[in-house]
Amino acid sequence: KSFDIFQLRSKATIQARNTLDELGFLDVETPILTKSTPEGARDYLVPSRVHAGEFYALPQSPQLFKQLLMVAGFDRYFQIAKCFRDEDLRADRQPEFTQIDVEMSFCTQEDVIAVAEKLIYDIFTKCGKKIPSSFRRMKYSEAMESYGSDKPDLRFDMPLIDVIDIFEKSTNEIFTDIAKDKKNNRIKALRCPNGDNIFSKRQMKGFEDYVRKFGAKGLGYFQMKEDGLKGPLTKFFSEADLEEIVKVTNLEVGDVVFFGAGDKKTVWDYMGRFRLFLAAEMNIIPADTYEFLWVVDFPMFEVEDGRTKALHHPFTMPKDLNKTDLEEIESIAYDIVLNGTEMGGGSIRIHKEEIQSKVFELMGISQEEAKEKFGFLLDALQYGAPSHGGFALGLDRMIMLLAGTDSIRDVIAFPKTQKAQCLLTQAPSSVDEAQLKELHIRVRKSVES
Repeated sequence: KSFDIFQLRSKATIQARNTLDELGFLDVETPILTKSTPEGARDYLVPSRVHAGEFYALPQSPQLFKQLLMVAGFDRYFQIAKCFRDEDLRADRQPEFTQIDVEMSFCTQEDVIAVAEKLIYDIFTKCGKKIPSSFRRMKYSEAMESYGSDKPDLRFDMPLIDVIDIFEKSTNEIFTDIAKDKKNNRIKALRCPNGDNIFSKRQMKGFEDYVRKFGAKGLGYFQMKEDGLKGPLTKFFSEADLEEIVKVTNLEVGDVVFFGAGDKKTVWDYMGRFRLFLAAEMNIIPADTYEFLWVVDFPMFEVEDGRTKALHHPFTMPKDLNKTDLEEIESIAYDIVLNGTEMGGGSIRIHKEEIQSKVFELMGISQEEAKEKFGFLLDALQYGAPSHGGFALGLDRMIMLLAGTDSIRDVIAFPKTQKAQCLLTQAPSSVDEAQLKELHIRVRKSVES
């Protein structure tokens, strides 16, 4: 089994190189020892022996380097690149992972997507899988509103349905208060076909415990009986409103409809998770099916705790920076999703220094900080950079999906544990004090009281 997986990985990697070579892309290696820049996760730092007190960072991605290559006149670049992120680990994360990295100049989003679809089609076909040669697309806003996720699993239906207008007319103050703020709040319905016959009352009550783990304050539901909707919430609605709920959610006898209400990000999250949870419980997710999806038109920024940060990365080209509501600014960014797993993504990059500076300003990054951390990129953009864009595919995740395993640890030859340890070599490990001294690192020894 393990040998078959690594045979598959080798075949996929060779095909990736062959396809990109045929399309005129040049394989260029970029540095592993580089500069620490804010990219979302923590950097792995490497102390310098020659420059006391200074550090290299291992790259979280080759993003800045591939942009510089475009500025330098490398029309088409690719690299099967090692990337490093010091972040909390999950089944599909490792501290070091591999990306198929691609960048091209004088391109549009359509050009980039065409290359990515050709690459994915060739790899999957070479590995014996039948997939379409082009993939469905969906706006980020639709993905969040209909599936509660920017990486929706489309192997089964069951979309979330907006019912905030109906609940606004209820006599329940909790619902009416939430419905007053339609910009920031949501009330979503999730229809479960034939759920009345699948789940017991005890299970139905247990579902509330599941969603509470993800921030839900409760979970309402109706059951569609022969004589209409039943459930504890019906007393808050008129007969006309109950009929509208039946119509909007397309309920049939035997169906159950669940409701989540609250601030939009929390509702999207727990109702999206609950959709996947119910589908697994009902065993309606088909096996050996590949449902690809491009999620496009991502927001440029997200605001958390009053702090503005880039949703993808700060080098993504915004569509319109003049909107007063920063969260309404869209970017030319795109993710490729397979069966509910983000397999990769990319964007058209900012190629004008004034736009890049404006983005940093909106993110609260001062000119001094921008110059210190990204000066080499800003300087390069001043010399007339071509329009450019690209994407990266997670090679480990792709092989995981191709091999039908649940963890990328199954497709990496020497993986780390969930605590980022290598059980084979016992890394990370302590090093000799003399080595630390050479690196100008002093170790504080604990003093027993």
